[in-house]
Amino acid sequence: MNKNTKTALIVALSLFGAGVLIWLCVSLGVGFDYSKLSGGFFRSENGTVAGETSAEAEHIAKNIDEKGQDIEFDLSSAYVTVEPSADGKIHLTYDNAEDCYFEFKETDDSLTLKQKQQFGYFFGFMFINDAPQTEVVLSLPARREGLLDINGVSGGISISDLNLRDSSKIYSVSGEISIENCKTASVEAGTTSGDIQLASINTESVKATTVSGSISLSDISGGIPVTLASTSGEVYAENVKAKDLEVGTVSGGLTLKNVSGSRAILSSTSGGVKLGGADFLEIEFETVSGDISGTVAGSSEDYTVYTETLSGSNSLSGHRGSGERKLELSSTSGSFDIGFED
Repeated sequence: MNKNTKTALIVALSLFGAGVLIWLCVSLGVGFDYSKLSGGFFRSENGTVAGETSAEAEHIAKNIDEKGQDIEFDLSSAYVTVEPSADGKIHLTYDNAEDCYFEFKETDDSLTLKQKQQFGYFFGFMFINDAPQTEVVLSLPARREGLLDINGVSGGISISDLNLRDSSKIYSVSGEISIENCKTASVEAGTTSGDIQLASINTESVKATTVSGSISLSDISGGIPVTLASTSGEVYAENVKAKDLEVGTVSGGLTLKNVSGSRAILSSTSGGVKLGGADFLEIEFETVSGDISGTVAGSSEDYTVYTETLSGSNSLSGHRGSGERKLELSSTSGSFDIGFED
């Protein structure tokens, strides 16, 4: 092996290792819990890698008495549907295969489901064997207590038409997350590249984070804290009534349409912000090169305006109002183009 070939190989391996590290970091950054994910790995009781383990291929259907148990799913390639049951019981269905199966455990306090897959090896490196996407269906009583905690990797997660008195924590790496027409104490959702859709949710707080996936929030009321964060994915919120709204992006754009509350704190590096009748007592926006445009509720006399930009254009530079509402906009090269609806 000549010197150039060795150098190229070292560089390639270094880039591969850096890529894996970055992927792990951003996944952990959005809240994905690798400590709980069996990764589908077959392991022995002492934590060492087990041998050639397999399971019998079969369809599993469980009927479980409702006791307000916490529900925890740690899955790799499964699509999950959570829906209401008709008889007041918990129903769980899934399919085991020879090289990919589910391990279910039930106690008085919790129900856990872990997806496990066999290891494969390539030049001494261990990886998870490919497995066909499978479906997990969980049916819950429409009104129940107990935490709902789902961690996924590549499968989508869909939750609808439930009344959950405890919190919902839903995370995925590349799978999409959809939560609609639900009541829950609080909602946390996070992905690396999967999209997040939250619609018609009655809750005390919302937190959604992603790296490159989009976030869509709609028809949320109650004057609650809302926190949204994205690196490069788009963030869209419509018909949302928040108490405090905090949105941060790097390069992803942000659109707020018919969104109201007490205070909105918006930040970006290069992502732009579009406002459609934003109705807040205070709006703060800080960016490097992102623009902010659109309309805010009320008249110009309702606002006291503070703006600062080095090279961007500023439609509010001549504002003379001294109202109770506040606009505070700061940028390096981003532009401000804000109008008033009244």
